[in-house]
Amino acid sequence: MAIPLSAAELRDLLNHPADYGPLSDPARRASCLSGLGYPASTPVLGGRPVEINARPGIVLVLPADAPNTLAVFAVALNCSAADTGLLADTQIPRA
Repeated sequence: MAIPLSAAELRDLLNHPADYGPLSDPARRASCLSGLGYPASTPVLGGRPVEINARPGIVLVLPADAPNTLAVFAVALNCSAADTGLLADTQIPRA
């Protein structure tokens, strides 16, 4: 599945307050990050609700390994370390 937002729309999330929905709780967000293979302390650069194939989720924009790249994940609303419910993921250039 693909994230239904363009690279420009995803980058624009960096300029607005994040809407994490049910992942607004820092402990739940940290658990989700762990499930995605990131340290719980990883800064989430942007986020917003999204729907992929009629499934609600949250897009999380994270720093990628390369400095000029962003890692983007669409996860289920109940994302946790045990089950991220990964709906889609991609990497995009930061600029």
